[in-house]
Amino acid sequence: MKQFLIFMLTSTIIYGQVPDKEIIYDWDYVLKYVKKSKDETKGTEAIISDITKCYVGENAQMELIKFYKEAYDFKIVDKAILINLVDSLAENGLNERVKQFAAGSKHFVEHRFLDKGIRDFQLPDKDGLDVKLSTLNDKIVIVELWATWCSPCLKEIPKIPALRKKNPNIEFYSISLDKSPDKMKKFIEKNNYDWPMVFGGSDHINPELWHYLNIVAVPKYYTIDRDGTVINVADTLDEEYVLSLK
Repeated sequence: MKQFLIFMLTSTIIYGQVPDKEIIYDWDYVLKYVKKSKDETKGTEAIISDITKCYVGENAQMELIKFYKEAYDFKIVDKAILINLVDSLAENGLNERVKQFAAGSKHFVEHRFLDKGIRDFQLPDKDGLDVKLSTLNDKIVIVELWATWCSPCLKEIPKIPALRKKNPNIEFYSISLDKSPDKMKKFIEKNNYDWPMVFGGSDHINPELWHYLNIVAVPKYYTIDRDGTVINVADTLDEEYVLSLK
């Protein structure tokens, strides 16, 4: 992997023809490469390779950082490659502008919500009654992003009842990203879940929510202290961590 990155980074000085229009590294763009390569690692490498062939020198390295920043949260990319990429550019970029952009982008991706106050969501539960996040601030709250169409979410959610029972200091605020509240309601009632589970909706129904949280993959877990400050962000439920919260 490191040899691949070294070759790609040095090749940015040799190749290059800037595209006519700006490239947006959204889900569809990345998925196209992954499907063609039939592998997340090879797909990620293919995008990096194409960037170094389309851009020259500093522009190539800045574009690589942009790819990292826009696509890092996607579960269809190889995160290890992207981390090595941005770390290499932060240390060995062609100039200070590249190095600072790489370091700043990594800090943004890893800490965009940490130590910051989260918005006081007010979303409807399965019965259509609004539940405000701040009403739970007598406990440490874990804001969960999930959906009934998300298989990793369905593997994580069954852990929650036991966690709530073992640690009375915590509560969950689970935001469904389903396309309709009916799907959420049926799922909740089928499983007899009784913590605050609310409807956020799809990106078409609630684009403001998706933009605010930069939602690109679920599940996602934001641990909020009693002052409403984010103290942890994770892609999975770390049971040991959750049980340690006081």
